[in-house]
Amino acid sequence: MSRLKDGRFYGYLRHPLPHERDTIVDAVVTSYVKAAGPVRQRAIDDLDTRGASVLSVYGQRMASAAVRAGSVDTLRRGLVAVGMAQARLRDARENLYPLAALHDAASLLGASLRNLITEVSDSLPTSAVEELRAFDQRQEQDTSLAAMGLRRLGGGQTLLYS
Repeated sequence: MSRLKDGRFYGYLRHPLPHERDTIVDAVVTSYVKAAGPVRQRAIDDLDTRGASVLSVYGQRMASAAVRAGSVDTLRRGLVAVGMAQARLRDARENLYPLAALHDAASLLGASLRNLITEVSDSLPTSAVEELRAFDQRQEQDTSLAAMGLRRLGGGQTLLYS
């Protein structure tokens, strides 16, 4: 988690996809998923608000990357990152943007956010899973990109949620 405190992550959302910083966060998320339950909990406990914000931004970036690559696995990693961040954000509403992007990306890839949440739920704290499910249970107009002030830019290999 200490790698997420690096000052190089300032402005992370605005960097082009893919970026070397994505690889750093991806390694953190992958290590977290592969770890045993107590190790995961320690990782969450060690996460500060700055690191949580980086994970949240990574979730939004992975929504774009998933559509570009046609990869549901990339969506899962983004969703895990958002779940990891949930309890440590200064304001939990920060995760609404990446969740809207992940929801939209899932629909573009023929997947459902509900199923993805179920698939990653064993990796996340119960409270985070509950928050993710609460988002998914909102009315469609409350989970849309427009509701969150986001939009898709470009398409295919250039798609970007902004």
